[in-house]
Amino acid sequence: MIYLVVILAYLVGLAVLATTRASKVKTEDDFAVAGRTLSPWVMVCTMLAVWIGTGSIVGNAEKTYGTGMAALLLPSGTFIGMILLALIAAKARRIEASSVPEIIGGRFGQVARALAVISLIIAYMVIVSYQFNAGGAVLEVITAPPPKTLQVGQAVSGRDLERGRLVYVGENQKASDSSPVTNTLRAGLEDSVYLECGQASRLAWRVWVISPDWLPSICDSITGATPVIPEGGRVPVAPDPTWHKFEAGNTYRLAQAPQFGRLELRRRLLTAQTGTIIAATFIILFTMLAGLMSLAYMDIVTGIIIIVTMLVTLPIYWFQAGGWSGMREAFIGQGRPTHVQFWGVWSATDIINFCLPVFLLVLGDANQYQRIFASRNARGATTAVSVMIFAALAIELLIIACAWAASSMTPDAENGKYILIYAARHYLPLPLGCLFMVCVVGIITSTANSFLLVPATTFMKDVYLNYIRPGADERRTILLSRLLVVAFGVIAYLVSLAFAESTGFFEKALYAFTIYGASITPTLVAAIVWRRATRAGAIASILSGTLVALCWSERFFLRFLLPQARYDAVADWVARNVPDPIRGLDAVLPAITISTLLLIVVSLLTRPRRPVRHEATGD
Repeated sequence: MIYLVVILAYLVGLAVLATTRASKVKTEDDFAVAGRTLSPWVMVCTMLAVWIGTGSIVGNAEKTYGTGMAALLLPSGTFIGMILLALIAAKARRIEASSVPEIIGGRFGQVARALAVISLIIAYMVIVSYQFNAGGAVLEVITAPPPKTLQVGQAVSGRDLERGRLVYVGENQKASDSSPVTNTLRAGLEDSVYLECGQASRLAWRVWVISPDWLPSICDSITGATPVIPEGGRVPVAPDPTWHKFEAGNTYRLAQAPQFGRLELRRRLLTAQTGTIIAATFIILFTMLAGLMSLAYMDIVTGIIIIVTMLVTLPIYWFQAGGWSGMREAFIGQGRPTHVQFWGVWSATDIINFCLPVFLLVLGDANQYQRIFASRNARGATTAVSVMIFAALAIELLIIACAWAASSMTPDAENGKYILIYAARHYLPLPLGCLFMVCVVGIITSTANSFLLVPATTFMKDVYLNYIRPGADERRTILLSRLLVVAFGVIAYLVSLAFAESTGFFEKALYAFTIYGASITPTLVAAIVWRRATRAGAIASILSGTLVALCWSERFFLRFLLPQARYDAVADWVARNVPDPIRGLDAVLPAITISTLLLIVVSLLTRPRRPVRHEATGD
């Protein structure tokens, strides 16, 4: 409960800050780009806080749990992207724009600007949605009571069983033990668990203790849902054919205890869905209050907490895990020996799929450009982005290293989904654990606020003030901007419902980064640095990048576009004629290749309709 109290205190502090800064918002520029008053060091903190988001603290950590040391390659996309962004930051600041579509529209006209707005909103709604999911996950983890060992005859409500899970734990096997998980049972030994409900037939499961090398074949043979979850994947459970779902209104009792282990009930006070609603509500209201004026100064606190927490936490996890030798033994004991390998775990295709979307987002991210636009001058923008090259790389490496060390102590894959959140609660001293939870909440809140603010200010600047009411007064504009934050927040929440269980956070992040990076980044960079780019080339690039990303990643989108017979024919042709390595690619490589090629080829085949003005390129 102490974690929840500390987090609530932090969020109340943020709310007070937002309310205080809200009184200083007088114009649309104050709301969207903080009045263009940010110093380089404030910029570094706010750029770091918005970049190190759920994709890093949850997505990259989740991927690290699944693959191990090889995940240290993930920040390479960020590192290279930040270097290139630093080279064009001054030119971008001199354009005096307020949004990315405004830059694109200034070079390539209103059609390209409108298409950029659509692509940006699609991608950012996905990004905001999984920030909401991550906030819900934090609330679910920190409010969960300690596991309860069930005794014979002990009553358990159907609601607790429905909202929680039963875990069989063998002798000497602890969920939060810092040493490698061991089990004293002989491999192949069978144990049993029985529950009963009134006069109904008792519910039974058979439990086998196995050695790690048996795990793949045993797990493949187990089908159907079961409320008894294997601890660390080491104790698979086969449900009795008479098993049925728990009913919330019933009361169940443990009729027979396991002979060699124990049965734990792991409950949840808040479900992930309820937590997501709470997180979404707070984030929407906070963003609505003061825009970037409050976010930038909130990010000073968040940025400092991120840096301090990661630097202190890694040595603690490293020594708890037993250093290199202890981690190596733990991973081997868990049947995950490749987790101590840097090379050879991922193929070249994997590295492209994982790193290219991040590179493209860094180079074209509207959040980073919004901070650049908010800088006092072009020199300050260059300084801030140059520092970010190393700050972002260091923090991302620290996050991955912490997740890697913590995963060696956490054999249960169910906890691996939120490995750093779980580890902060179970492996860190209470004061540091509370600080780490505040760090995670600050990261999620800052990122969600920023990615929610950008679509609202973009729609206001590039649609409402450009097409609907160009002469709207500042008071009306600020009010509508806040209402747009609420509207887009509701849309993002609806998207989060579709994504809640379908994929992991890492895959959600890559999907959103691909849509944005393939559709907007090539055109945005061309608008700033390539004077020969034309309107036709920009439109072709944005359209092709968006459509290829959607069609390649989401088959239902093709089903919507094509009749069933035509879709089946296309799928059959692809299966017979496209090589497996190409079909194994994620959308990012085909999408960015086609988008960039069309930008270049169409631009070279057409001529600009008018000379490019110097202010449109920041020259």
